[in-house]
Amino acid sequence: MPQEIKVEHNSQDAYYRWPLGAVEAESIVRLRVKLSANGRRARVWVRFWQDEIGEKLVELRLEAGAAAKTEDQPAEDCFFSGQITMPERGRLLWYYFIVSLEQDTIYYGNNADNLGGLGQACRQVPPSFQITVYNKGAHTPDWFKHAVMYQIFPDRFCRAGDTLIGKKGAVYHACWQDSPFYYKDVDTKEIVAYDFFGGNLAGIRSRLSYLKEMGISVIYLNPVFESATNHHYDTGDYHKIDPILGTNEEFTELCAAAREQGIRILLDGVFSHTGSDSRYFNRYGNYPTLGAFQSSESPYYDWYSFKKYPHEYESWWGFSTLPNVKETTPSYMDFIISAEDSVLHHWMAAGISGWRLDVVDELPARFTQAFYKELKHTDPEAVLIGEVWEDASNKISYGVPREYLCGQELDSAMNYPFRQIVLDFLLGSADGAAIGRRIQSLWENYPRENFYAMMNLVGSHDRERILTLLGEGAFYQGMPAIQQAKSRLDDDHYNLGIARLRMAVLWQMTFPGVPSIYYGDEIGMQGFRDPYNRGPYDWENGDAYLRSWCQKTIALRNAHAALQTGEFLPLLMEGDVYAYARVIREGKDVFGKPAENAVFIVVLNRSLTETARISLDVRDIASGTFEDILGFADTRRVERGRLEMVVPPLMGRLYQERRPARQYARQAGVLLHPTSLPSKYGIGDLGSEARAFVDFLAAAGQKVWQILPLDPGGFGYSPYQSPSAFAGSPMLISLDMLVAQGLLTSEEVKLPFVSRGSSVEYEFAASFKKRCLKRAWEKFRQQGGEKQTAYQEFCTQQSYWLPDYVLFMALKTEFPEKSWTAWPEKLRQRQPAAMLEARRRLSAEISLETFQQYVFFQQWQQLHAYAQSKEIRILGDMPIFVAGDSADVWAWQALFDLDAAGQPKTVAGVPPDYFSATGQLWGNPQYDWAAMKEDGYTWWKQRFTQLFTLFDSVRIDHFRGFEAYWEVPGDARTAVNGRWVKGPGREFFDCLREVHPELSIVAEDLGIITDEVDALREACGFPGMKVLQFELHFNDMKRMGFCAPENSIVYTGTHDNNTTAGWFREDLDTRTAEAVAAYLDCPASNPEEICRRLVENAYASRARLAIIPVQDILALDGQNRMNMPGTVGTNWKWCLEPGQLTEAHAQWLHELCERYERL
Repeated sequence: MPQEIKVEHNSQDAYYRWPLGAVEAESIVRLRVKLSANGRRARVWVRFWQDEIGEKLVELRLEAGAAAKTEDQPAEDCFFSGQITMPERGRLLWYYFIVSLEQDTIYYGNNADNLGGLGQACRQVPPSFQITVYNKGAHTPDWFKHAVMYQIFPDRFCRAGDTLIGKKGAVYHACWQDSPFYYKDVDTKEIVAYDFFGGNLAGIRSRLSYLKEMGISVIYLNPVFESATNHHYDTGDYHKIDPILGTNEEFTELCAAAREQGIRILLDGVFSHTGSDSRYFNRYGNYPTLGAFQSSESPYYDWYSFKKYPHEYESWWGFSTLPNVKETTPSYMDFIISAEDSVLHHWMAAGISGWRLDVVDELPARFTQAFYKELKHTDPEAVLIGEVWEDASNKISYGVPREYLCGQELDSAMNYPFRQIVLDFLLGSADGAAIGRRIQSLWENYPRENFYAMMNLVGSHDRERILTLLGEGAFYQGMPAIQQAKSRLDDDHYNLGIARLRMAVLWQMTFPGVPSIYYGDEIGMQGFRDPYNRGPYDWENGDAYLRSWCQKTIALRNAHAALQTGEFLPLLMEGDVYAYARVIREGKDVFGKPAENAVFIVVLNRSLTETARISLDVRDIASGTFEDILGFADTRRVERGRLEMVVPPLMGRLYQERRPARQYARQAGVLLHPTSLPSKYGIGDLGSEARAFVDFLAAAGQKVWQILPLDPGGFGYSPYQSPSAFAGSPMLISLDMLVAQGLLTSEEVKLPFVSRGSSVEYEFAASFKKRCLKRAWEKFRQQGGEKQTAYQEFCTQQSYWLPDYVLFMALKTEFPEKSWTAWPEKLRQRQPAAMLEARRRLSAEISLETFQQYVFFQQWQQLHAYAQSKEIRILGDMPIFVAGDSADVWAWQALFDLDAAGQPKTVAGVPPDYFSATGQLWGNPQYDWAAMKEDGYTWWKQRFTQLFTLFDSVRIDHFRGFEAYWEVPGDARTAVNGRWVKGPGREFFDCLREVHPELSIVAEDLGIITDEVDALREACGFPGMKVLQFELHFNDMKRMGFCAPENSIVYTGTHDNNTTAGWFREDLDTRTAEAVAAYLDCPASNPEEICRRLVENAYASRARLAIIPVQDILALDGQNRMNMPGTVGTNWKWCLEPGQLTEAHAQWLHELCERYERL
């Protein structure tokens, strides 16, 4: 393969294949392949293959975009994609890619392990990727997905009574504790007699309470029909219980008694062969029937295949005692399946809940599909399990591809691949990464309905006892039978086996599917293969510690739907550690059934000696505290999306997220700055449109209106570079309200034109309002009485900051375009005489500025009161820093880090990061925190007093600066050469609480946040901010998702973000965009719907408050964003158009509030 040619497709990556995993018939699957052809022109086909139908070639199209060039100038790195409609019925579909280059052809298919995922390129036809297609509406019984199974070998489980049942050729053990044994001819080695221990149905019934106490909900019985052997796989009479086990009536009574205990029973159906000693073959004449061996006129003759009648016939694996049947013989299918008293119907009527089909690979599809169809017709909730030792989705049986899991043949299969994965991992044959790939392959190939119904066994009647294997028992092949019977693990190996078996059981009970316990494994029974793995249950000497562990883990599984039908999410697959999560969120399991939200994490450390110290990325599933629920008294807290754990060697841990009772009311709100309200005056104001917006919020079930800073805008009209931390913006004053007060006339506010655009017209609005406000002031100053009294009271109440601010603004008119540091020295230094003279000289300007503040605060308080009357809280905004050219810095120079000329010694910013190689240099002067502390933080107390007068809650922009701030020299050109300096910390907020005990603050903690910042925020009890546009990115396992803590505010975006529709369309690469779309289960071609789904996602989150920018309520594109940081000229100008918010929008939001309990 030329090194310059690279091809890539990953069948387990949603970017390359969607939907992932098995898919429904007639659905559409999209495939994508990446090609790096070093500039060579290429065409790409995908070759599909269906067994019995043939192939289909589909040419993929070259995707448009930055990476794709013209056909004459191909891209070096480009993508080809296409889609195909799945077959109309369940079946397997195979595919690989053909890349045609100039005089060259490359194939790309599955990897050499055939595990799916990342494939391989080669020169010859490669292995194919698999798509399992299942029938529309294919469903497995829900009860079974929630069950815990117990497999019983009937003769060896429990014996009730002392009656000896006569049986020809049977050898009974007088002692229940004997070891099983085969009695063989010393010469031929053929079995001449079978040993029986006398276990029976009555014994099973007597132990139902034990099984119930264990938590078992379904019993799988090895064959119980009459036969010559103890294992009963050589059926003699399909309609009769073997007399040693009991009677048909006793079996019916057992099923009924089990049902009363909440336990169902499954039978083992052996239909590929019968016994030679049977009613049907009757080789030995032991039955009063005309058997096929006895006469070709026998009604059963057509069931069998005779080579040389009667002694030579086809038999199962050459065993003459097990003559094969021709399963599709009509009379046989009637007998087993469809007749009124067929074997299927007879035992379903007796009370069983389903079947396990022995050696299903040897049963023709026609037979098994007919059996499945009739079973579901008889009882839709009956379950059908197949004995399959390999991946059940793609088994090739005797050269015939089988389609067991396509919706017409089986519900479940014995999950031997899972068993082998458990063994290989625990015994060290495969590491976490390897078994993770194998598990992911099963997840990819199995339809969800089947994956969650697989019979997850680790022990069975066909394999060595699991404890013997995990304890690394002696190699038994060639060992004399007497030694095999007596062989037991020594203490060290026993303890090793028990430790591993505990992990295996934990794995079983927390993995998707139906865990199956082979009788006696729960008490540590040992034994090599048959017959030693079928010893009698040790009721007297079992390992009580292991049984208690099994009982505990089963109880946990039964108690939590998340461990049954919750999502399965791998977390870590590395070396000696395998970890995964089981999750239910939004109140539904993976099948959409109601279930309690929960998160569990399973960690397995197989190492014999090394403690595992691991870090799990759980940001997509959890945000709280995890507690070990297996009795190890270990509690772990999620820190910034990660969970750190320490797991001792040979240990499995099960952690459950502990969610405290809801501490906060769940609410919703909208982000909209008043300047963005519709207005004919070119800028939104505090008048009728603001009240109408409050009405909209109330109708929409909202509780919070978040705004940006209300202070006068600074450079570029930014509310975050204001000339005052205390003043309000005169631009927000409603002229119509002044008309209503008689301070203006309608003619005076008549516009030369009416603004109808979707952009704030700052220059026009500022000029027009300035003229109008000057006229209003002239009228107001002539009034007396209560209005003047209220005005004087306002001036007195705001005396801490107002005189300095209005003088500052008046001086700004006298010294236009100049910073206060460039004013005459006496004014810069605030010498009293110069200040007095300035107040006299600029009294008119000062009076107008004072009036404007009075009107602003009057109108704002009226709007605030109106909002409160509608139960709408207002969340204000406070930038942590103030502008250098501001009244605050000029008036309180000693509180800032300035030199003698008023220039900042140090300024604020952020260091270089992923987004900027030189950091961000904001230029705001740093505070002199020592001076502020010495002053008792008076300026800050006054600032927060002002804020809490205006707002119900306050968002602190750049909260992290209170823990540590980036200090840059005042003359620096970039933020590179700065340093972190500790901020005032919790002491500062404790001091503020002396004045404002409630201190309702939202901490803006976006960007790169340290543990110390989180600790400060949590110590203060402030909610942080979680912005979905920032939070939705791939985690360690390449998953998309986010889990908000309760004490947080979740946003789709903020004023600094693109709109969500714009973000999705413009800011995301294709891979991330499609992952977001997949996460939201929404087509990537519809950004507006993506936006709506993210709004709902925010409402559905755990966060106490969900706030949505109004642009996202409207699903507007990126042309409607409020601010683009780092740019000037077009920011802060967006506004609503009249009527843009409708009753339909309010109804939608109200429905979301109701659905997600935010009313």
